Amino acid sequence: MKNILIILLLMVIASGCASKMVYLNSGKPPEEVQKDKDDCQMQVDASDFKDTGLKQNKFEQCMKDKGYNVVSEDKAEEIQGFKGLWVNPQTDFKAYEAIFVDNVDLSEVKERKSSIPDSKITDEEINNLGVEMLKRFSKALDNIMPVISRREDAAGKKVLYVGLKLNNISQTNVGLSATLGVAGHFSPVPLPGGPEGTFSFEGVIEDFSEKERLITISDETKSSKNSAFVGGGNFSRWQKAYNIMDYWADHLAGLLAKLRGEAYKSKLRIKIF
Repeated sequence: MKNILIILLLMVIASGCASKMVYLNSGKPPEEVQKDKDDCQMQVDASDFKDTGLKQNKFEQCMKDKGYNVVSEDKAEEIQGFKGLWVNPQTDFKAYEAIFVDNVDLSEVKERKSSIPDSKITDEEINNLGVEMLKRFSKALDNIMPVISRREDAAGKKVLYVGLKLNNISQTNVGLSATLGVAGHFSPVPLPGGPEGTFSFEGVIEDFSEKERLITISDETKSSKNSAFVGGGNFSRWQKAYNIMDYWADHLAGLLAKLRGEAYKSKLRIKIF
């Protein structure tokens, strides 16, 4: 048993050595970040480097020269909560009184579900997932300022509009049932060799009345990060999806609190499934 645990630990450590790098600069909007990435890739392609490692080093140095902090995915989440983040530096977030969270855009995940092998996920299930995502984000953000559920309630108030889009889900087999495998951040010992599906979303925060873009966020995570302990508890069909939604919602609430100059204590609790 001891040898098995050592092997598992070594596999976990080894799997973390090849971390994908993330390029952080919250002062640049997504389209500018992509432009910088494309420019750096062109420089790499035009170089004489044949070695993959040298090409990666050149790309990362190029991004650093453009003002990016080059870090691992895990470090990016630790620093800003999301892999992609832009904040309009001119915004006074203290001036806002309420938040309106729109229905989650599910168009892309419905379009992609047909490419998932042996997928049994229905549009109804995806719709229910969108409802749950809306509910969990609304609950988390209500800790920062009141969340209104109707557009007409925004009249005469300075309101933040939150638009969320679910982009990618991954179906995973657990036991005899098909479940949605998404990444969480709560299990201290992820099991190696697990499914590597992705779960991703993007969001935008605007001034409700002026339609001015104030914040953009995006994240993509791997399902293996939220693997359960062996023999741990009953598995709920959508629990991993709910866990990661809670994670994202909590981090967005923390970000808004920080931008408003307010203290915020995370509402997340440890989950092992």
